[in-house]
Amino acid sequence: MTSEVLILNKKAVVIGADSAVTSSTGAGPLRYAKSGHKIFELAKCGSVAVAVYGSASIDGVPWEVAIKLFQAQLGSRTFGGVDDYANALLAFLSANDQLFPRAQRDLQLSAQFDAAVQEVIWSAAESDPRILDVGLPLKHRQAAWSAQVQHMRRLQCTVSMSESLSEAARDHLLQDLTPWANRVCVELERTPARKAIDAFELAELGHRLRYACPEVLMRCSGLVVTGYGEHQIYPAYAQFQVFGHIGEELCHNKLESFEIGDSQVSMIRPFAKTAAIDMFTSGFDVALERAIDFQSRRCFAAMLEQLKARGIPVPEDICSEVALSCQHVFMSRWKAHCRTHHLTPLLEVLQSMGTREMAQLAECLIEMESLKERVTTSTETVGGPIDVAAITKDDGFVWIHRKP
Repeated sequence: MTSEVLILNKKAVVIGADSAVTSSTGAGPLRYAKSGHKIFELAKCGSVAVAVYGSASIDGVPWEVAIKLFQAQLGSRTFGGVDDYANALLAFLSANDQLFPRAQRDLQLSAQFDAAVQEVIWSAAESDPRILDVGLPLKHRQAAWSAQVQHMRRLQCTVSMSESLSEAARDHLLQDLTPWANRVCVELERTPARKAIDAFELAELGHRLRYACPEVLMRCSGLVVTGYGEHQIYPAYAQFQVFGHIGEELCHNKLESFEIGDSQVSMIRPFAKTAAIDMFTSGFDVALERAIDFQSRRCFAAMLEQLKARGIPVPEDICSEVALSCQHVFMSRWKAHCRTHHLTPLLEVLQSMGTREMAQLAECLIEMESLKERVTTSTETVGGPIDVAAITKDDGFVWIHRKP
């Protein structure tokens, strides 16, 4: 994990990031380092940078290596907007046999499939334990499995696939499930508790899970591309989730994009670990919002119950609707109040800040998040030296603070 922040106004965009890196072999305790690089210049023209959080690699390739290769391949070419640079980077990663050789992708496909079928078995058995109950007749367990297959198919159909993935590629894979069914058949036959599971149905659900829910099986990287395109007067950013390759395709989702303009002349946007920064900028964080949401639901429901207990008639068919409606208004109003008294004044000051002041603010926000992590948790997922870079239309990409 990490903590990063973007600060934008009409003059510049400033990027701040900590240096904490978490690693694990899958066995034993997590290990932490304080030397990670998370901000990179993306284009030699000096107007665009990229910040990475979450997983520090994509399909085993460090982001630093992938981004430097893209920068070299890009050369002196420029694009009209930040979104165009982001799309060019993702296209470079998607079609790159040098970074991701076919043999490696084949191994990855098999590993994803193996993990997916285990996830399917676990999910089915959790929903209906009879599937793995060897004390029941086999036909009863098979009936329970069949019911879960239908349920999971319906469930997977309700999940929207990433726009970066094609149904044609998935359907082509599902046309011949024989090698994949053979892959799982030996394990099913060897384990008495799993004999009720149909190998072909399991293989199908495994592949569907890979496409429908990549977040269950793959590590996710956050990618923030920011700066100025050739045709942009003011700074912008685009944020993506990148999971890695599923078959021949790179699985990624665009989360949001933003460009400074006359309608909004300044912005503070934190990423990854953000609790302390959110409290500073908005007056509340996600944990506080969830706690107030939960307790307010209980209070509105209890209020209606007290009215009924005191003889005031409240029709049962409207109780839930009234409580939910009032609670929704309450949540909206207190969050709007907090933003009005915290974020709005901050953004008004931010629009007139110079680049050095923005950089100092970014550094302070990351340090505040790091301090919160140190004193409130037992992990070290935020910390280490803080890197800060700025991008302006005139000067391009400039390091304000950078660790050795």
